[in-house]
Amino acid sequence: MGHLVGPLAYTFGNYKIEPLAPPATIPVVEGPIPQLEQPGPDEFSVATFNVENFFDNKEPHRPSDPPKPSRAEYERKRDRIVETIVALGAPTIVGLQEVENIGVLEDVAAQPELAGYDYRAALIEGPSSRDIDVGFLVRGDRATLEGVGQYQAPEGLFSRPPLMITATLHTASAGDVTVYAIVNHFISKAGGEALTEPRRVMEAQWNAHLVDQILAADPNAYVVVLGDLNDYYDSAPLRALTDGDSPGGQLVNVLGALPPEERYSYIFQGVSQLLDHILVTPALAAHQVRVNVLHINADYPPPDPENPGPRHCSDHDPVVAVFRVGE
Repeated sequence: MGHLVGPLAYTFGNYKIEPLAPPATIPVVEGPIPQLEQPGPDEFSVATFNVENFFDNKEPHRPSDPPKPSRAEYERKRDRIVETIVALGAPTIVGLQEVENIGVLEDVAAQPELAGYDYRAALIEGPSSRDIDVGFLVRGDRATLEGVGQYQAPEGLFSRPPLMITATLHTASAGDVTVYAIVNHFISKAGGEALTEPRRVMEAQWNAHLVDQILAADPNAYVVVLGDLNDYYDSAPLRALTDGDSPGGQLVNVLGALPPEERYSYIFQGVSQLLDHILVTPALAAHQVRVNVLHINADYPPPDPENPGPRHCSDHDPVVAVFRVGE
């Protein structure tokens, strides 16, 4: 939009222009989406992606909003997610949020564009009243999924408990490498930022505790905490993971390698925000090659239902980080 002319107001924490005339609308010309490189033979990549209400078209369908999709709507959403994973460079490990069940992940993995990567799905359903869970896809041609566990904190802290996997990654010159990954979807700010932040801090501290347990057995372990943490780069919950008192609370946020203006994965009321994070132990951070936020969702309006492209298949942008562990 352009040619906005009118008085400037500031209400409810936002600046607003009261236009004196209808603004000019400039259509967005969409080119092909960026295609990121796949990890090399001595590399592996880790991605996080909130796929926003990824429900199948079967009963039961628990949430009242959104309604159960038709088969065509479900398949269109699935195919957009598939195309996004391809555009991310077919990451070795993909942590996903807002997934209904393991069946939809298996369906994603079975699509022709991904079938050659032999993705393995991992998901354990949790207590979310909306039936949205966290899960993983792990490339079977590059890694072996060794174990999966759900780790609910005491007193039911999480509606979407963290899911941890252990994976053995197969590299050309470094041999087999063990990686632990913990995917999260922290409580949202829907109840108010001040009221919900203490709970996100506790959720972050529980993750730090899980990492502590791994590092107690192997101080140089490669551990990844990732997901939609529903808070900002330098917020109190993120500081609990990067500036905590224990080794598990001294992780490195890989997005720190990006310029501040590129650190966003979500836009709310016109304000760009970084809610989706990948944090790693210092031993793994030493091997970081690059990190990308694939801006194909937050910057775009809701898609044309007939448009099969992946833009705005979610309200979050996916994030991917690449690590090189071989020579």
